[in-house]
Amino acid sequence: MTKNYQYLIDVYKATLDDSKLYINTRSSHWDEWYEKNKKFFKLENLINFRNNRVLSAGLDDSINIGSKLDLYEFLENFDSDFLKKNLPNKNVGNCDNAIKLLGYYFDFGIIHHLKWYEKIESYINNNSKIIEIGGGFGSLARIIIKNKNIKYFLIDLPEANLQSNFYLQNHFPDKKIFNYLDFKNKNIENEIENYDIFILPPNAIKILTEKNFFFDFVINSRSFMEMKKETIVGYFNFIQKKTNIDGYFLNINRYSKSVVGEDIKFKDYPYDDFWNVVISEKSFLQEDHSHFMLTIRKRNGEKGNIKNELQNLQSDLSSQKKHFRKLMLFKNNLKKFTWVLINKSLTFLFGKSKIRKLSKIFYNMSIK
Repeated sequence: MTKNYQYLIDVYKATLDDSKLYINTRSSHWDEWYEKNKKFFKLENLINFRNNRVLSAGLDDSINIGSKLDLYEFLENFDSDFLKKNLPNKNVGNCDNAIKLLGYYFDFGIIHHLKWYEKIESYINNNSKIIEIGGGFGSLARIIIKNKNIKYFLIDLPEANLQSNFYLQNHFPDKKIFNYLDFKNKNIENEIENYDIFILPPNAIKILTEKNFFFDFVINSRSFMEMKKETIVGYFNFIQKKTNIDGYFLNINRYSKSVVGEDIKFKDYPYDDFWNVVISEKSFLQEDHSHFMLTIRKRNGEKGNIKNELQNLQSDLSSQKKHFRKLMLFKNNLKKFTWVLINKSLTFLFGKSKIRKLSKIFYNMSIK
C-alpha cells in the first residue's frame, strides 16, 4: 500500500515536469499555497495531508468553525439515515478538526458537501459521466461515487490532484484510478470502460474536448471565483461544448470575489443562451456571499431562461445591504467569543431543545 502512495508522488512530479503543457492556468491566488512544492514530495505529509492542513490549506474548510458545538448542531440539517449512508467511516488524511461520532467522521467542510449532494442526488443517474472542475481533495466526489455507479473526472491543479488521488484511493481501494501518467501514455477515449475515476490537470480539457464522449453532469464549486476571466471563459466553452443535451451544470460560487487582480462576479459568468435554471438560491451556510445554481442543457436553438436569472441575480445582489454583512460578521465573532468564555456544560443546560434533537439523531444513527 505504501508503494502505491509513493507512486502518487511520482505522478505529481511528472505533472510538474510537464507544467507548461498542463498547469499554466494556475492563478496568482494559488501561489500562496503551492509555491513551496517540496512539502508535497514527502510521503508522511501525504498520509497526514489534512493534519494541521499541512497540504490541504486552501482546499480544506474544516478549520472554519467557531466551536465543536456548532458543528454538532449542523447535523440537525440531515436525516439520520442520510448521515449513516454518507459520512465517512475513516479519517483519511488525519484531519485534526474532525469529530468522531458512532464510528463516523465529520467536519465543517463535509457539511457543505452533504447538503449539496442532498440537493442534486435526484438529478444524477447511474452510468453517467461526471466532471468536477476544481474538486479539491475529493470530498464531494467521494459522496457521489459512493452512491452512484458513474465515471468520475476530476480536473484540478497537481497539488490538489495528489491529495484527491490519495483520498479516493483510500476510500475506494477497488476502484481503478486513471492518473496523469496514464493520460500521457494511453488514449483516454479507449480507457473509459477500464477505469472508474479520472484525475487530470487543468489543460487536459483541451484533449478531452477533442474526444468523442460527453458529460452528463458538470460541477464547479468555489473555484471559478479564484480564476482569471480568460480561464473561466475557456472552461465555459468546454462545458457548453461537452455537456450532453439534458445534462446538468452545478455552479456554486461567490457573488463577487477579487483575489486574482480582477473582479470575478457570478452574474458575469459567460453562460450561452441554452441553459434552463433548475435551482437558483443562496448557498447553504454561505447565504450572505455565495450562490447555488443548477442548470440543464437545452438543444441549440431552444433558448433557456439563464440570462433572465443572471439579470435577476444582479438585481438581488445590488439590493444587498452592507449592514447585513456586518451583522453576520458580528454574530459569528460573538459566538466564538461566547464559546471561549462559557463552560461547555452551561451551554448544554441552556440548549435542552437542541440536545433533544441531536440525541434523536445520534440514537437513530447508532441503530444498525
